[in-house]
Amino acid sequence: MLIARAVRHWFRRYFADEAGKVYLHAGCGSGESDGRIGFERATFVLMDIAPDALRIARARTNLPNAVFVVGDIFRPPFRPGTIDGVWNLGVMEHFHEPGIERAFAALAPVMRPGSRGLIFWPPRYGSSVIGLGLVLFVLNQVLRRRVQFFPDEVSRFWTRSWAQRLLRPSGLIAERTHFSVRDLFTYVVLVIRRPAD
Repeated sequence: MLIARAVRHWFRRYFADEAGKVYLHAGCGSGESDGRIGFERATFVLMDIAPDALRIARARTNLPNAVFVVGDIFRPPFRPGTIDGVWNLGVMEHFHEPGIERAFAALAPVMRPGSRGLIFWPPRYGSSVIGLGLVLFVLNQVLRRRVQFFPDEVSRFWTRSWAQRLLRPSGLIAERTHFSVRDLFTYVVLVIRRPAD
């Protein structure tokens, strides 16, 4: 509930709920946060490489204008310039830097000129990273269990200039970042923009 409220806040700040607008959740997983955004007129494209994740998202969604697409973030199956906003939550940290650059380079062409993206990215210094790190330390080092909560996070967010370096090959711009108590300092919200042509 905490994360979904933060997603709703930032989504409403940067995107508009208007008929004809198309927003791509690139790497939607089970899509738990999408339905809590509360948009009714815009179209949501929930894309994931895993068909099982999309089945869960389809069963859970309450979005009136949702489309579900099995697709790869490195090869999004959309025409150039057709997406009004791209977003994802907890995706980029699972790629090494070359993969992040490839993902942004693949997403940039499908974004409309002047459009934005919201990337919810756990930082190296975030509350969940610290808290879960302590829990994993106790479980794995002290109690000698073999516990892993999620796939390795090999590229947690560092700085806006670091992100801009990763965006540069795609032509996208790191417009600003937000790191706030709204989600108890769990994610940095990286606001990206495709320059207007």
